[in-house]
Amino acid sequence: MSAAKVLRWERRPDERPRELLEAALQVFARNGYRNTTLDEVAEAAGVTKGAIYHYFDTKEALLLGVIEHYQKLAFGRAELAIRDERLPASTRIRLLIRKMFSDTEGRRDLLALLVRGVTHEIPRVHERWLLGPARVWTMVARLVEDGKSRGEFRPDADGEVGARVLVSGLMLQLMWQQHAESVPALAMDADRLIDSSVELFLTALRPARSRARARRKRD
Repeated sequence: MSAAKVLRWERRPDERPRELLEAALQVFARNGYRNTTLDEVAEAAGVTKGAIYHYFDTKEALLLGVIEHYQKLAFGRAELAIRDERLPASTRIRLLIRKMFSDTEGRRDLLALLVRGVTHEIPRVHERWLLGPARVWTMVARLVEDGKSRGEFRPDADGEVGARVLVSGLMLQLMWQQHAESVPALAMDADRLIDSSVELFLTALRPARSRARARRKRD
């Protein structure tokens, strides 16, 4: 290990767990969980393997740490964006979906690769990851209920079903973009997918009179 890496590690002790998790995500996604060694993660992070064991007892615990870390970051951004209850429910839904699905840090594809590789290999970790999507559609469903109570959305709308379809559909479509180079029919701009999906979702929620007004404005 180079002296530069050791010095970098020693200068920023508060950032050690984050640097470990970022390095682990890269290595796990590249090699797959089974083929990744803690020595490789340590090398990528610029630390010794002993430093990893200071924070994580096992390779599985490190993998779980990666998933929890990035879910915490994503939900932190989303909850901050929608906390203003004065905003219309539709605006808060747009903000929530944008924060959860926009790949501003270039991590979405890596996480998708990582999770796909552990679905059957480490079901406990995969089940923990699944709590993330469930939490997203629960948040969307609650915002739908808020919109219904304000008269923004039609009262008979099934917010829970709609939220599940929106979130799971976006997840699947965005994951498929990893294969777009070999299967061109799958390709689509991520921003278009996200924004248009949300608008279709919101249009279906609005009362008929609101949809009629919107059509008249377009015409």
